[in-house]
This record gives sequence, structure tokens and C-alpha cells, in this order.
Amino acid sequence: MKLTRRTVLGTAAAVGIGTGVAGCLGSEDPPEPPVLGDPDADVTVTVFEDFSCPSCRQYKQQLFPDIEATYIEPERIRYEQRNYPIPVDETWSWAIACAARELYETEGNEAFWPFATDIYDHLGSYSYETIETVADDLGFDGAAAREAAEEESHRSVIEDDKSYGDSSGVEGTPAIFVDGEQVNLAETRPSTAIDAALE
Repeated sequence: MKLTRRTVLGTAAAVGIGTGVAGCLGSEDPPEPPVLGDPDADVTVTVFEDFSCPSCRQYKQQLFPDIEATYIEPERIRYEQRNYPIPVDETWSWAIACAARELYETEGNEAFWPFATDIYDHLGSYSYETIETVADDLGFDGAAAREAAEEESHRSVIEDDKSYGDSSGVEGTPAIFVDGEQVNLAETRPSTAIDAALE
């Protein structure tokens, strides 16, 4: 299932997105994340994002489409998205995450993933009205998403996700883990790490 507009993947797209520190995912019991691909796949890719982070937008728009086409749609991996509000923006890092979580909890994966992709088109000009409009345009409950953002009604869940990230060694976003090992994006493309795990 195609969820995003395909973009050309540049050969150096991974460079400059961020750095990672190798480590293992923490042992704490984190919130259930939105999942794409095969939920029972042997290889799990976990990505921590901050919706106000320009590097996360770059990842979602330039690298994710290739991961989606090559690994997610053929159901070769389990792909999870988790929240890690640094926060880049004290308001929107939390508000957008809460809106996305609301859509996930009330309308499921089919609502979460398109919203979590399309909202990045508005980074730098976020507003509660934008949150509502993006959700509405996708055919989901924009008013509920806006209310969740305004009230930060899922903040405790987002905080639990961030705590899980902390225990996993996350220091910045996007942070990508392949089977528990963090990918250093300054040195390795996510696809390289995924291919190695699939061998």
C-alpha cells in the first residue's frame, strides 16, 4: 500500500540526517507503536521521530519511500514509528505527536501513517487549524486530532515513548534501530543495515 508520494532517493541522502550511537533497545515496556509491514517479521525496524525536526522530515520524504517500497510493502520487515520529542519545538513536537496518536488510537494504522507523513509538508508553519485540515483532507476526524493536539491528551503515552527512547540510547532524531542496533546515519544507509539483518 502506497502511503506517501515517492521521491527520488539521492545517493547521499542519508548523510547529514543525524548521527547515532550503537546500542540495544531498552527493556522497559513501551506503548504499542503504529506498525507497517509484517507485524511478525523476523526483522524489526524502529524509528524515533520528532515531528518538529527538519531531519525527520528529510528522512520521511527522502529515505522512507524507498524503505516502504523495498521492505514494507513486500512485508519483509516489521516497521515501527515511535515518538521522541526532543523537543525541537516546545509546542508542536508534543502537539503533533498527540494528534497522530489520537488518530492511531481511534482510527488505526490507516489513519496514523498518512497523517504522520503529510503533516511534515507543513513543518515551520504548524497550527491547530493545519492539524485539523490535514486530518480532514485525508478523510479522518480532524476535529478530534486538533482537540488532542490542543489538550496534549496523549502526552503521557508520548512521554513513555520518549523514556523508552532514552533507555534505548536515543540522543537525537531520527533514530533508526534495526533489530535493536542503532544505525549511524552519518556512516550507514538504513537499507544497508536492513539488508544485513535480512541475510
